[in-house]
Amino acid sequence: MRRFGDEFRGIRRRSLLGLAAGGLLLPAFPLAAAVPAFRITMVLGRGESDNEYGFKDYLDRHGLKVDYTIRDTGGDPARLPAIVEEIKDTRPDLVYSFGTPQTRGIVGPFDDADPRRHVTDIPVVFTFVAAPVDAKIVPDLGRPGRNVTGTIHIAPIAVQLSTILAYRPIRRLGIVYNPQERNSVLTIEGLRAEMAVRGLDLVEEPVPLNDRGEPVAAAVPDALARVAARGAEVLYIGPDTFIAFHNRSVVAAEALRLRLPTFSATELIVRTDKAMLALASSAYGIGHFTAFKAAQILIDRTDPADIPVETLKRFSVIINMATARALDCYPPIGLLNFAEIIES
Repeated sequence: MRRFGDEFRGIRRRSLLGLAAGGLLLPAFPLAAAVPAFRITMVLGRGESDNEYGFKDYLDRHGLKVDYTIRDTGGDPARLPAIVEEIKDTRPDLVYSFGTPQTRGIVGPFDDADPRRHVTDIPVVFTFVAAPVDAKIVPDLGRPGRNVTGTIHIAPIAVQLSTILAYRPIRRLGIVYNPQERNSVLTIEGLRAEMAVRGLDLVEEPVPLNDRGEPVAAAVPDALARVAARGAEVLYIGPDTFIAFHNRSVVAAEALRLRLPTFSATELIVRTDKAMLALASSAYGIGHFTAFKAAQILIDRTDPADIPVETLKRFSVIINMATARALDCYPPIGLLNFAEIIES
């Protein structure tokens, strides 16, 4: 357990968050009493959430006056071209982008961005992008080198797997995923590599697609049943909008019915839908951290090309004890010493 403790030195309870995003003490900006209102266009994919509330709260608490324009794709990438055109016409001071599909659609790949179709000359700050380099949003985390910077919301896959194995030893990890989501494909690749290093098996079930190339929500329960039948001992729920957000209640309930313990790389499905375990950053804290980067651009006039893309330094282990009891799958005492326990 010494190695486990070393790997998790950065984990702390979410309750210790406060105004410091995820325990990361952010520099205070001078109150912006003399600063005119900034215009920020927020491009979302699933409505406003704790991320956006945290973002707005940080800027408000630091005295920035902001006029927000909210645009939501509802998960439909076909809506992005019109949003990009609006941004290019209205020229806000900054664009806030949630998620990989929205961000890629707005800024384009770093090696093939087209000024006619993408936003290339207005600062863009993204959040909830799991793998910005692999997704070709930025070429380098330390120095993005373009009009884009942002925050990463998930812990490294190696640390996620260590969390699962600290909870219970397993040989087979299952995953049901949307093969049309870039985040999900990259997560699968990362899991395969890390599982191979540890001598573990990954049980994969992509969600079937319809004739329009869209994942079929009605097929999710059957995919979960196949994962369970193939011997998965824990279901991994990655940063997959289709699985972990749009279908989270079905995924959590069906996994519980199948008596399949669940681990999530994000917090929402554990807090609201009774998945069992998560290693996650606070969405509200991520919003604060993203706003800190926005303030560097708006107040300090720092070029986003020079602002590193970062993740929070601390993560929370979150355990839904009601689900653990229902599955008769209790956490070890060592994990309870620093986990956040949910009783619902």
